[in-house]
Amino acid sequence: MLSEIERFVNWVRRRNPEARTWRDYGYDLHFFVKTVGDLPPREVTFREVDKFIAQQSERGFKPTTINRRLASLVALYAFLAPEDDDLVCPVYPRRHHLREPQPLPRPVPEPDIYSFFAVIPNGHNVPDIRDRAMFTLMLRCGLRIAEVAALQLSDLYLAEEYPHMLVRGKGSRQRTVYLSAQAGHALSEYLMIRPSVTNEYVFLSYQLDGLSTTAIHKRLMRYREQAGLHLTAHQFRHSFANDLLNAEVPFTSIQKLLGHRWIESTQTYVVANDRQVCADYYAACEKLEGWGHSNGGLYASA
Repeated sequence: MLSEIERFVNWVRRRNPEARTWRDYGYDLHFFVKTVGDLPPREVTFREVDKFIAQQSERGFKPTTINRRLASLVALYAFLAPEDDDLVCPVYPRRHHLREPQPLPRPVPEPDIYSFFAVIPNGHNVPDIRDRAMFTLMLRCGLRIAEVAALQLSDLYLAEEYPHMLVRGKGSRQRTVYLSAQAGHALSEYLMIRPSVTNEYVFLSYQLDGLSTTAIHKRLMRYREQAGLHLTAHQFRHSFANDLLNAEVPFTSIQKLLGHRWIESTQTYVVANDRQVCADYYAACEKLEGWGHSNGGLYASA
């Protein structure tokens, strides 16, 4: 299987050399071979996949990680299928897909947002103004780290009546993201001092290349440690969705702004912040005897 993996990984790399997808596929598939052995693809059955899942679980890997590695195996067999009509993928969705816990989205508490931005120096240094702009776009526009890294000057439409950006999200799907006054100001402030180079990436590194997702994540880690916080870049995205819900924006519009392919992905934010359910519950508490009082008579002495 190793030779087939090499061909597959090289094919993925040629299709999109800038992405790290080919590295991830190679890493995951070599994990599988290390567990079940270098078998020809036609000799790998569901039992080898069972063995792989059991071994990964025993080693403490999360369902998310195991499912991702199985998805890499499925992608390999999809690549090989046109060469062999009798080749059967050994991964059975109903048998092998591990259920993952679904935590509700957690926005960043407002005091933590102020604390985070407070540790970014408010001077005239290019890196500081750049970082403030990047994290403002995540918070006020719902951008993912990868979307910030991929943003190019040609994607910006700041002089329009409604300033906006064209953002490439997951699966290379493009969407329009609008800029609030706060986000537009932070971005414009950075663009005024951005080095004039031929590189089209909006956010530049010290070497005047585009910033990698790893570099942006490291900046986030640095500031959150300075602020004494524990937050993630994706929580900024959660805060964006949460704020729009509080402003009673229809979640179909939020779906488009976030770039969710399926409405179910957006509905998780409604579940996490359903103000109508909250209002109905406390209205019931006022009507039900004892529910609306702190002691309620439950613990009164006999």
